[in-house]
Amino acid sequence: MIGNVMNIAKTSIALLLATICAALCQTPLPTLPPDGFVTLEQIVNDFANSADSAFQKYNGMRVCVYGRVGKVTQSDDTEGDPLTVYLQLHNRPTPDVKAYFDSDDIVSATVGVSSDDSRATLYHRDWSGNILRTSSLVVTGENTAIRGTFDNFVAGDIILKNSFKLDPAALQKKLTEHGIATE
Repeated sequence: MIGNVMNIAKTSIALLLATICAALCQTPLPTLPPDGFVTLEQIVNDFANSADSAFQKYNGMRVCVYGRVGKVTQSDDTEGDPLTVYLQLHNRPTPDVKAYFDSDDIVSATVGVSSDDSRATLYHRDWSGNILRTSSLVVTGENTAIRGTFDNFVAGDIILKNSFKLDPAALQKKLTEHGIATE
């Protein structure tokens, strides 16, 4: 009986020490800069290397993710989240960051998505509903920065809510501040 208790105690101590060693041996995730700017590769690597630590790092944070647009989709929910933009790495066919643009973030316009999910266009209308002008919001393959609030990590997708695309001048400023060269 005493031998069993000793073996259980030894095993428990060994497991506890192994857990502590594993926790201490993990490479800590790089801290998020004060402006919340992160590349798509960095945020994807954070979640791939340690989903729990990454969730704690980004939980509820307002982040600005710079990466390649993989596709765009339009929702039937025009009052809620009418647009979803997927940021994807070149070597991955599935979405990595899923950014939801809600109707409050698409100000004074309606959004339309091309039938092949490659382009989102804003339609600016007058009071009668006539189209005054159109402007491109996002196009598949472009590198852009999307600011949103980290909401969740679900089935490999990093979810951002209340998202918007940085305008070209703000994007260029962020890239310069973070030493990222543009092509």
